[in-house]
Amino acid sequence: MNTVKNILGCLAFLLLMGCTIESEFGLPNDENINPELIGEWGITNNDVEKITIQKTSDTTYKLAIKDGKEIEELQGYQKTIKGVSIMNVKTENRGKTIYTFYGFTVQDNTLTFSEVNDKLHKKEFTSESELISFFENNIEREDFFINQNQLKRI
Repeated sequence: MNTVKNILGCLAFLLLMGCTIESEFGLPNDENINPELIGEWGITNNDVEKITIQKTSDTTYKLAIKDGKEIEELQGYQKTIKGVSIMNVKTENRGKTIYTFYGFTVQDNTLTFSEVNDKLHKKEFTSESELISFFENNIEREDFFINQNQLKRI
């Protein structure tokens, strides 16, 4: 059980503080939700450590990360670029909105997600169009996604 808790704790940390690219700009929020994402995801079938993804609108999700008695709620939406699904996770930090980005797939009740490698872009993005160009120009690189993780539907 400690291993499961450590893994989900790490997942929560990755979603909140990981090595993925951050930006004050998000990708466009213009796609409908993927119904396959809706549900509870975890390492094992328990109610103590899990990530619950809920629909909040036609284009947005609520991601509730439960680790024991603590629940961290985040907002997200997806954007597909060159056939690759990207989850934009929106957080607030000292009154400032920050977006982080994760590639993801859902197949056979398995959610696989990876961080967008923050080593590929050293400076702050200055506009949404610069962010979009970065994704379009780099998403096919072998090192674009790092730190792959998998969760099972519970």
